[in-house]
Amino acid sequence: MLETLLAKHCGPALAGIKPGNLVTCIKNEIPNLKSDILRLNSELNRKDIYIEAICECDRSILLLVYRRKLLGEYLNSSEIFTLLKKCGYNKCKSIEDYIERLKTRLNNSEFPHEIGAFLGYPAHDIYGFVHHRDEGCLLVGEWRVYRDADKAAELFRRYKCCRCAILKRLAQGKTLAQIFCVA
Repeated sequence: MLETLLAKHCGPALAGIKPGNLVTCIKNEIPNLKSDILRLNSELNRKDIYIEAICECDRSILLLVYRRKLLGEYLNSSEIFTLLKKCGYNKCKSIEDYIERLKTRLNNSEFPHEIGAFLGYPAHDIYGFVHHRDEGCLLVGEWRVYRDADKAAELFRRYKCCRCAILKRLAQGKTLAQIFCVA
């Protein structure tokens, strides 16, 4: 159940074509959720795939699935680093620091729209959403696109194909570890 949910919502991050994805897991729908996360991390971390709870309530857990190296490189790219500094991430020295800061921001009353940086959204689209919402939006897909709609549409297509390929392999009886930890 959890592996299918992760494939459906986080396939691009699992495959390494996107630094991170989010998925909300309803606790009563996945009885061994926390032990399943521990097991998957023990199997996938050696391939740089991490699953981390970033927000939790009585009913659900919000998971960040990410490629540590890819996410670190993305968060430290100049445009994204500048955006995150403006949101209070200026003292972050490691990926763990960034994620801890995001967790703190998720517990505040105002939603941290910079979460898009952790998901690989372009900085200009994060700024566009924060400052303009629907005004000037060219495309709605994985995120709201304000520039480079053709490039974004191609990425959205790649993400969909990736998810389908992983779901197909799971349906054939493979596990995420078998799909991503070969060799």
